[in-house]
Amino acid sequence: MPIVKEIEQRRAKRALAAKAITEEVLLRLAEAAHMAPSSLNSQSWRMITVKDPEALDKLKETLAPGNYWARKAPIITAFVTNPTWGLILGDVTFTPFELGMAAMAYQIQAVAEGLYVHPIAGYNAKEAKEALGIRNEDTLQTLIVLGYPGDEEDLSEKHLESEHSPRIRKSLDEVACFDHWDERLIPKPKK
Repeated sequence: MPIVKEIEQRRAKRALAAKAITEEVLLRLAEAAHMAPSSLNSQSWRMITVKDPEALDKLKETLAPGNYWARKAPIITAFVTNPTWGLILGDVTFTPFELGMAAMAYQIQAVAEGLYVHPIAGYNAKEAKEALGIRNEDTLQTLIVLGYPGDEEDLSEKHLESEHSPRIRKSLDEVACFDHWDERLIPKPKK
């Protein structure tokens, strides 16, 4: 059986159109994330879908220079969590894992809707939290940039090349094994 096409097709593309995304589509994305599994059904993530032009402009001011392309996005969704919102067993806090599952469900639905979806870490978290009114004690885990496919003319040479490069992943035996730990799973030192 092949991999689900939306998982296989999902890539962090940057060439976005400013075209509006309908409320119905945005609600389906939120519902997909809402359906993600969570320990004890805690649903330990929260989403803020930013679509108001003024609020969106304030959030875009927090973006790192390398995320210049995201300034065209008609929507950015913030994913927020707090360790106290979910299950903690000993030293293991499940909230980041659960938020990750919700964010992936959101992305898969976005691909099914014909959108480009690109989670980013390149923003000033303190300023972004202030722009969105997120409490200090909560974690702004990621911003997910959304848009329909757009024109590539404003992309840097590096990003333009990335848009058309083959999708390169580590070999499966570097990230997965069966039955017990395998030393091949230890990442090679970064150069």
